[in-house]
Amino acid sequence: MRTALITLSSFGIIILATIGCSKSNNDHAGRGGNATLTVQLEHHAVARNLKSGIVYIKYDATDVPANGIYDDSATCTSLDTMQKAVFTNLKNGNYFLFANGFDTSIYKPVKGGGAYTITQQAPQTYTLAVSED
Repeated sequence: MRTALITLSSFGIIILATIGCSKSNNDHAGRGGNATLTVQLEHHAVARNLKSGIVYIKYDATDVPANGIYDDSATCTSLDTMQKAVFTNLKNGNYFLFANGFDTSIYKPVKGGGAYTITQQAPQTYTLAVSED
């Protein structure tokens, strides 16, 4: 009887430790949070000549996705002479952003990418540099 009680107690402790140490799905980047990320495009430290920008976002990533598939995208709008795309309701975590657009000063398409980490649930801005091929 005493051995059964010790075995049962040990089993209970193992289960509690496993549950307490496991990560939940809330620990991953993606939608479901309260952070807003505004991505503004820049080419050679200038933004006023950029048009037709689109920003793509990959959740839980710090590099270009191997399969080329992103989780979401946003079309840039011109705000204060800047091309900006806004992603809302993001959780803390790592994101990879890729953008393309057109620079009217050189009449060429531009593109670029970079990693960004959200560490707090607040509005934030990321300047993403783009360049011609």
